[in-house]
Amino acid sequence: MKNSLLIIFLLLSFTARSNEEELKVVTEDWPPFILKGQEVSGIVTSNIREILAYTDIKYSIDVYPWARSFHLATTNPNILIYSIYRTKQRESKFHWFCPLYKSTPIHVYKLASNEINIDSLEALKTSVVGIMRGDNSHSYFLQQGFQEGVNLDISSNEETNLKKLIKGRIDVVIQSKESLNYRLGLLGAADLNLISGLEISKGESAEHCMALSLGTKPETINKIKKGFEQWQKTQ
Repeated sequence: MKNSLLIIFLLLSFTARSNEEELKVVTEDWPPFILKGQEVSGIVTSNIREILAYTDIKYSIDVYPWARSFHLATTNPNILIYSIYRTKQRESKFHWFCPLYKSTPIHVYKLASNEINIDSLEALKTSVVGIMRGDNSHSYFLQQGFQEGVNLDISSNEETNLKKLIKGRIDVVIQSKESLNYRLGLLGAADLNLISGLEISKGESAEHCMALSLGTKPETINKIKKGFEQWQKTQ
């Protein structure tokens, strides 16, 4: 009888563990903060792993184009997305945990040889701005009256935007200084002379955050909240 009860207990325990839903963590390739490789790395990814280590949650990290990661996180439960800027438009779409990493300002950049004015939105409207699809800057420029196919050129990633800039197919890119320098190095264009202009994101609006999708189980939200709070105490 005891053996039978033990077997039943073990089977129930195994079933419970098997039914545990793995947290799907999604992100983009955003060097040097998030680096795509055999194992996703980068300083912000390290913070994610440290936070989740305070929980007993099983998880996997997948790197996609930003638009796909954002779509997954806004249409499915049990998705954690990072690094994501917290904006008014996004506020109600997620459960937020900020800051995950310090503020990373985003600027407009052009080739030094290009004489266009990049210090204001109005001036930029006469240029072609390279934007990554679904990025915060994408929605920002649309809200400011820019139009796709007119003064907005859309790509799935920032590497493509940089290549277009170098070839003269677009006038400006929207990047952080750290990411811009890293990507130029990968393209063998570290010595390229670029000039920065209008600042798009700064201060708290440029802080890295992580966010949980709506519909995620309260237990999962609570575990991550506690893990995040414990991690914050070590920073």
